Amino acid sequence: MKESVVFLTKNSNSYLYSAQSLLSLLIHPELRKAYDKSANVDPYYLKKYEYLEKYGLFKEAENTDFETSFDESIIKKNISQVRQIVFETTDHCNLHCSYCSLGELYKIGKTNHKNINTDFAINFLKYIFNIKPSKSKLIIGFFGGEPLINIDFIKKVIEETKQLNREKGLELEFNITTNASLIHKHIKFLIDNNFILLISLDGNKKGHSYRSYIKNNKNSFNDVIKNIDMIQQYYPKYFDKNISFNAVLNNRNSVKGIYHFIYNRYHKIPRISQLNTTDITLNKKSFFNKIFRNKIMSEKEFEKEETALLPIVRKELTSYKELSNFLNNYSVNFYISNLINLLNNNIIPYPTGTCLPFDRKIFLNTNHDILPCEKVYYKYAMGKVNNNITFHISNIINEYNFYYSNIKKICQHCYASKNCKICLLCLDNLDKLGTDEFICPGFQDKEYFKNRLNKIFSFLEKHPSDYFQIIDNKMI
Repeated sequence: MKESVVFLTKNSNSYLYSAQSLLSLLIHPELRKAYDKSANVDPYYLKKYEYLEKYGLFKEAENTDFETSFDESIIKKNISQVRQIVFETTDHCNLHCSYCSLGELYKIGKTNHKNINTDFAINFLKYIFNIKPSKSKLIIGFFGGEPLINIDFIKKVIEETKQLNREKGLELEFNITTNASLIHKHIKFLIDNNFILLISLDGNKKGHSYRSYIKNNKNSFNDVIKNIDMIQQYYPKYFDKNISFNAVLNNRNSVKGIYHFIYNRYHKIPRISQLNTTDITLNKKSFFNKIFRNKIMSEKEFEKEETALLPIVRKELTSYKELSNFLNNYSVNFYISNLINLLNNNIIPYPTGTCLPFDRKIFLNTNHDILPCEKVYYKYAMGKVNNNITFHISNIINEYNFYYSNIKKICQHCYASKNCKICLLCLDNLDKLGTDEFICPGFQDKEYFKNRLNKIFSFLEKHPSDYFQIIDNKMI
């Protein structure tokens, strides 16, 4: 059961959040004292509290019911209607990024590097085309390593895709995640096929300095910038429409520095990623602690300065996203939230933020294992591709049903369960699920949620216009 929460903002304003009705109210301090069972409460507010309590305003929320099982039909439907397939083109890379998820910093790093088998990948591509409904959309992505190292594979997949699509008539989109050091060699091919490019750029030269060449340990920054500038100069329409940036936060850059460099130079707002804090190699923890920078703390430093860039990037900041998430999922005050609750009243959700298998994408790695996405550990492979396509459907069902049945008990007491961000398959302690040793890193008890509400409403009091901006930007 989840209790209602009374909390205080930085401006010493008192609020009530009803876990049952999802209603948020500004309340008198004396009403807060009555809720806290304090002494010397004004009699008027004591009676008011008793009246509101009697009629359920402080009522505990009923436990959320969660779906904990699904059958073969769900998986088959997701596979046939999959929106995106991603190929791990190669494990090879021409850079040595100190914090690479496939490197020595993490336990899941790879030691044997290889390219994906072209025949197997095209066999899988044909399988998807065969079951995919005509006229639907399919996104084909290329991941690495550095995907452009294996450009021959990419070209063959694109060629095969176009041939297959002559009869199928799918709406196709191609994308690639790249370090941009090799783009100058292949830019015509990428433009001719209208590729969407996500370029890794960690800000200025110092911030980018963990991305060095393997062959000489030289910072790749100058070459990357030269290539990006080339695209912007000679292919401006393509640059504006098809290119975005991702930056990894580290001890040599900052949220402020990344935004200032990339926006001022390219007029684009980058995605900023914090280093993954799980599965760190034991003897690399001191190095990890050295290079790690907390994203929220760095954002707070940026917000303090209130530069001209702040209003431009505000929607990307955690504080703004937290407010938007709260209004969308935890507030009956917001009409979108209320309408969704009404429409979904009979829909029983699955616990956590774990996607149902292949609901969003299918990832094929260089070992030819089938996974639900590139973020999921290889040990949770859900199928195999070679001359045949095999999905381990019965294993998938048994494993997911076990996960959901056991995590449900935790989710029912979690204040964040309505919009959980946790993917079970990305947890390094999933093997302990079902035992007393398991701890969910996303679990929020009453005290944690109270502190979260404090931050959200303190931000809202400081930026009241953001509330209306969020409402105006929502469409039904």
